[in-house]
Amino acid sequence: MTDVDMAASLLDEIIGQRGVRETIKSMLERAYSDLSKRNGAWTRRRVRAVFNKEASRIENREIEEMKAILDGRRKQAAYRAETARLASLAVIQSAAQDCGQL
Repeated sequence: MTDVDMAASLLDEIIGQRGVRETIKSMLERAYSDLSKRNGAWTRRRVRAVFNKEASRIENREIEEMKAILDGRRKQAAYRAETARLASLAVIQSAAQDCGQL
């Protein structure tokens, strides 16, 4: 897999699920928003070039930034899942105490 293919694949993951009527322009705008928050060097043109595999070279920092965004999302999802699990345990424990089972 070349760097261009890897970068395009990572960008696809950053974009995520496409809505039924969502345009490509809005998908790329979402990706640009995430990437430019991480590093101001990202431009809409650069995001579009990576998406269309038109970029002649991909910098290592670009790949690392995309991986960092995806890693942050995974950590956030794990945090939310753990928080939901703990909240459900608290509800179960509270219900058990109300019934006098503990």
